Amino acid sequence: MSDNEKSPQSIRLDQFRQKTGYTITQFSTQCGIPSPSTMHKIISEGKTPSPKILKKIITRFPELNHDWVVLGYGEMIVKGLQTQETSAKSLEISAQSTYQYIIQALRDHDFALNELSKSLNKTVDLIDRSTKDTTERARIFTSVQQANAVDFFDNLQTKINGFETFLKNEIEKFKLLEDASRVEIRSYIDKLDKQRTAKNEADYKKLSQKIHSYLEDTRNKQEQLIEKQLELGIQKLSKEMHKNAVAQTDFAIKSLLDKFSVKRLMPSLGKPTKVSNPKPSE
Repeated sequence: MSDNEKSPQSIRLDQFRQKTGYTITQFSTQCGIPSPSTMHKIISEGKTPSPKILKKIITRFPELNHDWVVLGYGEMIVKGLQTQETSAKSLEISAQSTYQYIIQALRDHDFALNELSKSLNKTVDLIDRSTKDTTERARIFTSVQQANAVDFFDNLQTKINGFETFLKNEIEKFKLLEDASRVEIRSYIDKLDKQRTAKNEADYKKLSQKIHSYLEDTRNKQEQLIEKQLELGIQKLSKEMHKNAVAQTDFAIKSLLDKFSVKRLMPSLGKPTKVSNPKPSE
């Protein structure tokens, strides 16, 4: 596999392994990795080393700069640790680099939160604009319907006035009749008046029901449109917040468990292991 296809951490570990003079299998044994194939996958196939494997390598070779392996920062060898035995002090120095790695990760986490906040603000602005647009459309729609209602009442009043004019004309006709009695005229007037009253009541009731139904339908449509816009915005925002929160929480917990366990950082403290002298570089 070419270097372009390998991870940067794999390439830097191979450089350090070559500096020690060990073969891949010997290097794996020195670091206490039971399966040499694991190290072959990292160095030969270019896989990124897990935090657990990297911890074993740093424990065996405390002079190796953790930041250099993971991030490419600094030098390969920590100054002053080239020939020291594995000790609590060297482990502490090695562990300090992991603190820097976690600090950088936390900075990345803060950056992600800032980006999420910007996305949230954009979503809120979009909801506000949608709500304003919906409200304006509803206002225009209501104004048009109010104008239609005014026209309806004007037409109704015109019809009423026409009926009253007709009634007056009918009365005048009866006055011109010499043989018409007042009783007959009054009876006819009462009949016409009742008919007019009944018709006006029926028209008014029908109009009231129509207007009430229209206004209720308009209000329901407005509420449904606004609720739909709000629901879509809130669902999108909740999904993004949940996704980012879970990812960041898992990352922080995994980093803390893998990097800051004292028992796992110093499993052999007080029990020095035999350290082989590195072979000279060719």
